[in-house]
Amino acid sequence: MKRVVILGGGIGGTTVANRIRKALEGEVATGQVQIQLIDREGIHAYQPGYLMVVFEKMRPEETRRDEAQLLHKSIQLVKGEVEKVDSAANKVVVKGGKELPYDILVIASGSVIHPELTPGFVEGAHSFYDLANAQKLRAALHDFKGGKIVVSVAGMPYKCPVAPLEVTFMLDDFLRSQGIRDKSEIHYTYPIPKVFGIDTVAQPMQRLMGERGVTIHVPFNVDKIDPAAKTIKGVEGETIPYDLLIAIPPHRGADFVGTSGLGDKGNWIPTDRYLLRAEGKENIFVLGDATNIPISKAGSTADYEAEAVTHNVASMIRGEAPTTRYEGRVYCWIMTGLAQATYIKFDYLHPPHPPTPSFAHYWNKVIYNRTYWDLTARALF
Repeated sequence: MKRVVILGGGIGGTTVANRIRKALEGEVATGQVQIQLIDREGIHAYQPGYLMVVFEKMRPEETRRDEAQLLHKSIQLVKGEVEKVDSAANKVVVKGGKELPYDILVIASGSVIHPELTPGFVEGAHSFYDLANAQKLRAALHDFKGGKIVVSVAGMPYKCPVAPLEVTFMLDDFLRSQGIRDKSEIHYTYPIPKVFGIDTVAQPMQRLMGERGVTIHVPFNVDKIDPAAKTIKGVEGETIPYDLLIAIPPHRGADFVGTSGLGDKGNWIPTDRYLLRAEGKENIFVLGDATNIPISKAGSTADYEAEAVTHNVASMIRGEAPTTRYEGRVYCWIMTGLAQATYIKFDYLHPPHPPTPSFAHYWNKVIYNRTYWDLTARALF
């Protein structure tokens, strides 16, 4: 029997598990292949929904599902925290001592937020990169009566690269809806000399910020936050006072990546950008945020990568060479207000060109949010 083990649930892990099961349906049904997914809590979080929770576009409970309900019944869910991958022995060690052997390993362990890496972040900043903090930010915005709001990115790379843009534009709309936009300032900081990493996106987004009266500070690399003085200082020397700070926390790869000797200093796994195989590891595939590939750490990236990984895993199970390539495909909506959006679609060779924001693009995002659990997580398409 061949064993396929997947590390991590969420958009990458659950999707690829269900897709591999479909691709190897006959082999799984006859017991020739066993698929196991290891997830710490067994709860699948739809993380793109957290920003929608902040502005009451989604309810908190709509962002979470039991992982077992999303996985095909033939896939074994193992709840536990991965301690180490022993790639020499082809086994995964789960905290508590349990060991799971594998023939093929798929790592979809995502990224982990580390607000403590920025001095003063935990005490002085709001964020929306986990559900609890998204709800706290929602409450803080409802209590806000006017003043200076700073939106800042405290480290790169980070998941959902368009999120700082989105929260800025949604915030502008929210303040207008509350009748306090004229009593408020919005300031936007970004670590490089433009408002976004891709020129064809940065240019229209910067124009839109100008139209919305957003003050831009670039480059601005966060040095520290002073919660008592309510200031955020950049390594370039600029210090910005704030009444409310919304910041993107530093991100790292999963701890076990470093423990296992699979990653770089940020615990990102060096990965073949086309075949999505861990460098130097013939039977380990990586997708989503866990890779070091210089492309968006976004849900759609993991989804598209899952297609290539599925084909390559199936090929190897059947004794064939993996040849399916991931070409860098990404598709992300960008909320440009509370009921308006655009999108970016690109790959390794073709840069994005976002269309004019509209209600229609926003509605497409709403429809996807509502169908995600079936279309993407369960891979029912």
